[in-house]
Amino acid sequence: MEERDLAVSLARGRIAFGVVSLLAPGLVARTMTGGGRSEGAMRLFVRMVGARDLGVGLGLQVALDRDAPTRGWLEASAVIDGIDAAACLLARRHLRPRVFPVTLGLAATGALLSAWLARQLDPAPPAP
Repeated sequence: MEERDLAVSLARGRIAFGVVSLLAPGLVARTMTGGGRSEGAMRLFVRMVGARDLGVGLGLQVALDRDAPTRGWLEASAVIDGIDAAACLLARRHLRPRVFPVTLGLAATGALLSAWLARQLDPAPPAP
C-alpha cells in the first residue's frame, strides 16, 4: 500500500471514530470500560475525544485532497495517539481485559504510523 493510501485510511479511521463517538458516546464508553449505563460526564468525555479525532481526521483528509502539506496534521496525530497509548497504560485496570490490548495496540500503531508518514509524505526541508 502506498504512503498516501495509508494516510487516507488513517484520516478516514479518525473521522469514523469521531462520528461514532459524537453520535453514540454511551456505546463507545461501554465498549471500552464494560460498564453499564454511561454517566453524563463519561459521555461528554467520549464526545470531546471524538471531536478531537474528527477534527484531526478532517484536517488531514482536506490536506490530502488539496495536495497541501500534511506534516503538521500527521505530527499532531502521532502526538495524540502517543498520549492515548500512555493513558491506556495508566488506566488499564479501568478498561475491559479484552479491550485493553486492542486499544493500546491501535494507539501505539497510530502514533508510529503517523510519525513515519509525516516524514514520508512531507519531508522537512534540508537545513541551510
